[in-house]
Amino acid sequence: MYSLERKGTEPAIVFVHGFCQSSAYWAPTLDLVAGHGVRGIAVDLPGFGRSAGEAGPYTMPGLADAVARELDAMGVREPIVLVGGSMGGVVAQHFALRHSKRVARLLLVATGGFTLNVPLALEKADALSAATWNEETVGPVVNGFFHQPPTAARLAEYRKIALSASQAAAVEAARSNATNRTFDDLASIRVPTMIIQGRHDRVRTPEHGGEMRDRIAGSVLAVIEDAGHTPQLEQPQRFHDVALPFLLQGRQHPREK
Repeated sequence: MYSLERKGTEPAIVFVHGFCQSSAYWAPTLDLVAGHGVRGIAVDLPGFGRSAGEAGPYTMPGLADAVARELDAMGVREPIVLVGGSMGGVVAQHFALRHSKRVARLLLVATGGFTLNVPLALEKADALSAATWNEETVGPVVNGFFHQPPTAARLAEYRKIALSASQAAAVEAARSNATNRTFDDLASIRVPTMIIQGRHDRVRTPEHGGEMRDRIAGSVLAVIEDAGHTPQLEQPQRFHDVALPFLLQGRQHPREK
């Protein structure tokens, strides 16, 4: 599995991207935590980004287990701070449930514990399976990530990332995400958890975040104004003002040591 990595101390902060995304979606945050001497790792999930050629399964539990194997291969032994956005947030939920002893803190971004309209989500996955895998197919997917479109150059970059995914992986992941029901098990998550939603997210609304907050004891919810489904890219300053104190809690900047 391909991973972006910034060297630093343990425990690592591990970032998991969303549907038809890649580690590039977390690169700015990865660089910020590295500035605090923290080891940061952003993975490209099997079937996506630079890991597009890797075999599945591409289900949410299967991808969570693939992250665990990647951490083993990288020698990450201590409990991690785990960050997941969108579909990556569902993968992170499964990781926290299946590998609970490996998680010290959990940040869930623009995600949810279940799909409101499962038949419609499965219908969209079937349409994705039948479509030709090209920019016309992935364009609407990428457009839906943003409340306000990024620059044309950035949008072209994100479409290229989406198109690099394996169509088979995208379809299987979409179907698995559509039928996901981690919501019923979230109460068993016992680590400090923060949930961040974009105010204008059309895919995962702030209400989704509130439902997860109510299920995970002691968790907190933050809503980023003027952001959609990728608040870390749309409103990076606001996002990092909220997320970094949680991610770096108890750590000192290298210059302060």
